[in-house]
Amino acid sequence: MFRKLPPLKSLLAFAAASRSNNFSLAAKELYITQSAISHQIKNLEEFLGHKLFYREGKTLRLSPEGQLYAQTVNQSIEQIISATQELVGHHDNILQFGVSSTFAIHRITPELNDLYQRYSELDIRLRMLSCSDVITALDLDVILYDHPIEHISYECIELKNEAYYPVANVQLAKQLGSLPTEWHEQTVFIDIETVDLWQDWFKEQELDLIDTNIQYFGHTILILKAVLAGQGIALLGETLICNELACGELVKLSDSPITFSDDGFYFAWHKRRKNDVNIRILKNWLLGLL
Repeated sequence: MFRKLPPLKSLLAFAAASRSNNFSLAAKELYITQSAISHQIKNLEEFLGHKLFYREGKTLRLSPEGQLYAQTVNQSIEQIISATQELVGHHDNILQFGVSSTFAIHRITPELNDLYQRYSELDIRLRMLSCSDVITALDLDVILYDHPIEHISYECIELKNEAYYPVANVQLAKQLGSLPTEWHEQTVFIDIETVDLWQDWFKEQELDLIDTNIQYFGHTILILKAVLAGQGIALLGETLICNELACGELVKLSDSPITFSDDGFYFAWHKRRKNDVNIRILKNWLLGLL
């Protein structure tokens, strides 16, 4: 029976590489060299008689056969891990939790004490995610991200779609009024580089944007700080600034938001933790924040 199995080292190398489509990251995960990963993948391809990866320039992708095989191999490994944990009675309260940087800084971190007071046994290891991260290669247990996580190792659900409203601090809001037609030509529109939310919002309002008064920042946290300081107005997610709206630090300048498909709060968990009660605790806590 065992003669029908490929070498286990090759299976582990393939599983790691299939999760990231990157031999270097797979090598780091398994604490071996990249050449060792390449060698194991080649051995596995020879054993199976099928090409598992295609290289297109610097990009590596699974072949159709590789995709099917990766799903089975990864699921089998996860089942072995789960069975082992159940057998030895191991229950891990540590959650490696990845969150997009803005929400991690502004909403999650200040509220963690509330979670710990309710569930003192939890140990959240928070990691801020950036656009440059290969998120599914970070081996996180849980992810809260602004777009769906699509990977064979994770399950993902949408918790909430985000709505972006034009906001200003109290003093500036009093000067501007509540309708875009009332905003004077000196109004500074704050936006994030490469996104241009204001263009989309004004288009929905069937109005023209005075784009000479747009000030760009490289991060949403910087935009939030600038708006609080009265430097201009910005389109910010209602969930991000709900505390500032509730206490009156920020004011909505219009009741017309802009929304985007596949933009909001997506909760993903690694399939190895799918029956973990701590995942449900964290999800329910996040729903309370959203």
